[in-house]
Order: sequence, then C-alpha cells, then structure tokens
Amino acid sequence: MKPLSGNIEIFGEVLSRNKQQLWKIRQKIGFLFQNPDDQLFAPTIQEDIAFAARNLKLDEKEVKNRVDWALKSVNLSEFKSQSPFNLSWGQKKRAALAGLLVMKPRLLILDEPFANLDFISIHNHLKIIEELRKSEKMTILFTSHNLFFVEKWATKMLVIDKGQQIFEGIPAEGLKNSEVRKLLGSYEEIAKLIEQSK
Repeated sequence: MKPLSGNIEIFGEVLSRNKQQLWKIRQKIGFLFQNPDDQLFAPTIQEDIAFAARNLKLDEKEVKNRVDWALKSVNLSEFKSQSPFNLSWGQKKRAALAGLLVMKPRLLILDEPFANLDFISIHNHLKIIEELRKSEKMTILFTSHNLFFVEKWATKMLVIDKGQQIFEGIPAEGLKNSEVRKLLGSYEEIAKLIEQSK
C-alpha cells in the first residue's frame, strides 16, 4: 500500500529523494536479513566484512581496525580466513552482523534475528546484541513472531496487522491488550495448546 500523505523522519531529518541525503542516512543504518546467505558473498569472512567498510571509502588501516573490532564483537576472530559458506547457521548470522557493524550504524534493523537458531546460539546472540546496544549506543529494531523475545527483550513494541497499527507502547501493556492477544495469542493460550496436543 502506497502512503498518500505524511513524511518519514529519521535522525531528526525529513527524508527526501535527495541522493546525497539518502547516502548519508544509509551509512547510519544496518539491516540484517533473516537468511544470512542473502547477505554473505565473499570468499572469506574477513573480505566479506571489509567490503562494507571499503564501501564507506575508509582508508585501509581503518578498514582493518574496524574488521578486527567487528570480528571480535561477534566472537568470530578465529574464523576470519574461512569461507562464510562453511560456517554453521548461527556463525553465518554473526558474520552477517559483523558486516554491518563495521559501518558503525546508529540504527540496527534485525529481521527475525533468532529464527532457526538453537537455544545456546540464541543466548549468545542476545549477549552480543545487548553488549553492542550498550557499548555503541545503537538503537536496535527487530521483528519477531516470538512472544518470548518481545516480552523479555524489547523496551517498546509495535504491532501491525494488514498494514494497520494495532498497538504501540510497552510490551507488558501490549500483551494485555485484547486486540494484540487476539493476533499474537498469549503464553497461557500457547501452554494450553501444547498441553492439548500431548
């Protein structure tokens, strides 16, 4: 659905079709795909991550510093010379995240960041992302169908259904909202369904 009116404002600026403005804003936003194979392409992890830094026209010393920092941030330093396609799913997700971190974004958008991960990988990802949020003062926006992440991790919640905003606010309040519960269910309802399926 195409918007008929209004403006989009980001980082205090109203977006326009000005290419220079869009280029500057894009440098401040990192978008992590749900499938890391859609994001990784270079022969080695190190080269993949360096691509984004070089795209910012940084000098090679700064590229190296940022790549080393990004690899360390996602606990992949020892794998830097390996092909991203030989990694586990969780490691691929971290490699794709490192490719965004070298840009030092102010806003990180994560599409279903915990999809298809085992519990230990989810725990590790949460630790990494939470540490980045604190140390780099990033705003992190994530999509999820999983109530656990919404309730335990999000500080603000936006629920959209068929292009319409249903709720915006604190997750604890949202999960009590009747329209939200109708759409997403609740822990109690999910527990009942699990019990009934036994």
